[in-house]
Amino acid sequence: MSSSTVLITGANRGIGLGLVQAYSKRPNTTVIAAIRNPTSMPEVQDVGEGSKVVVVKLDSAEIADGKKAMEELKRKSITKLDIVIANAAIGDCFGALSEVDLGSFEEHWRINVLAPLALYQACVPLMPEGSKFIWMSSGASIIDRVPDKLDAGYGITKCCMNYLARYSHFENKSIITFSLSPGWVQTDMGDRGARSVGMAKAPITVQESVEGILKVVDDATKEKYSGLHMRYNGTQSKW
Repeated sequence: MSSSTVLITGANRGIGLGLVQAYSKRPNTTVIAAIRNPTSMPEVQDVGEGSKVVVVKLDSAEIADGKKAMEELKRKSITKLDIVIANAAIGDCFGALSEVDLGSFEEHWRINVLAPLALYQACVPLMPEGSKFIWMSSGASIIDRVPDKLDAGYGITKCCMNYLARYSHFENKSIITFSLSPGWVQTDMGDRGARSVGMAKAPITVQESVEGILKVVDDATKEKYSGLHMRYNGTQSKW
């Protein structure tokens, strides 16, 4: 049976951890959990036959960390990446656009836009034809909507990520690449946003989101989904 290697950033909690747990249950799968502090990675149970979880340091605030992580993987005899999910992000830049803290916005742009671009550049040399690079987006990124939440600062950065996903699709003919919105999920970030609009928690569980994400990634081809903004349930999102 053929083996597969999956790299996930922001892998120690929320959607990222859910994806690590789900992929590691599959047989003959090497799951690379890329996180800022390797000691914070929870132990993953129920690993499939022939599978393993490899933890590497990758701090999205440190742009050079992507290439350093690739060098570490090579030292561990990992020389190809079949799936990369750029999941790491921050989402604290909320408030009216006229009042958004510019320092916070700059930090969000660095981690939510520049870091995934740096990751893409670092990973591409290890990605064979037909491999998949997923830019984890958000419904907050959609321009074609009435702004009904105070999420402009965060949403702008995810909108920029959508552009990277769209551009990379046309630039790199051998890789399947698209942006993917996980839904409004019950994570620290999702629940914080829910409370800001008077809700107790976000409406979608991590398990529901992860199950949908896996199906979309599995089904993706260059003709199907690549270059688009998809949602976890397989529908196409607006830009």
